Amino acid sequence: MSVAVIIGLVVAAAVVFIVLRARAAEEVTVRIDQIPDVVSQLKATGQDSSFAVFLFMPEGKRAHDDEEKVNLQYSIEGGHVGLDWVLLAPQNVTDQNEIAAYIKDHGFAANMREENNVRYLRVEDGDIAGLGVKIATEFYHLNPAAEVDLIVESFDWKSGADSS
Repeated sequence: MSVAVIIGLVVAAAVVFIVLRARAAEEVTVRIDQIPDVVSQLKATGQDSSFAVFLFMPEGKRAHDDEEKVNLQYSIEGGHVGLDWVLLAPQNVTDQNEIAAYIKDHGFAANMREENNVRYLRVEDGDIAGLGVKIATEFYHLNPAAEVDLIVESFDWKSGADSS
């Protein structure tokens, strides 16, 4: 093997390590009652394509991996923060119709959208942070103090900035 190939492999491995390490630093846990704080910081410091995803299991279920968890996402599109019910996670797909009805029953309008061949329900008007808390606590019966996984992308999340 030539020196150039070895150097190339080392550089590639270093890049992968750095990317994975940086990605892992963006995954934290927060309480459900901190959803409004995260959404507020997303709105204040984010830009188009910034997002926060809360991952959790419904009460009484156990996950074998992250793909089985509910994905409650907030993102910025066209300068507007919205709650996205992304139809990729199996539990999100299973609960789609019930969630759509729950959203409507609570006075919100959800629009079906599609981007990159992924469909999702999006809510942009009203107290969308409060709606997310209600989905987690009322629809999925989780305690407001329950910890959930949070993945953030392209905005500053500082847990010490929460108001609780």
